[in-house]
Amino acid sequence: MADNIPSAKETVQTKEENQSDESERTEERKLWPAVTRYGPSTIRDLTPGKKMKWCTCGLTQTSPWCDGSHKKTGFHSLKWHVPEKPQSLYQICNCRYTKSPPFCDGTHTNLPLIVEERQRNCPKKTSHPECEKLCNQCGWVPDF
Repeated sequence: MADNIPSAKETVQTKEENQSDESERTEERKLWPAVTRYGPSTIRDLTPGKKMKWCTCGLTQTSPWCDGSHKKTGFHSLKWHVPEKPQSLYQICNCRYTKSPPFCDGTHTNLPLIVEERQRNCPKKTSHPECEKLCNQCGWVPDF
């Protein structure tokens, strides 16, 4: 029975491998959105079949829905149809990093430190003061 329990070394290696896999996946992304909030919006009673536009940039004033603030940032809204099977609550992502948009998948849980590090190490950090809307290389927003 004790043979099935991983050693501390195996556990650490597995954790490091998972972090490496995660960093490889996140580096594939070319545009980094601003984080509106580290948690979902609970939306009630959406009309089944209705077309919605989910904000992917994080600049919207009508979160989680797009208001067009993404213009000239390289981002586009995600067009989404409310599922035909009605439900009373939807957990819609506000961090913009979900792997199942527009639904929250809990990615926001470990995101704050990752976002802070990306912004600290941004290749365009010196030009942040001239940035009018969003640095899409790290998600930094002036006066956010």
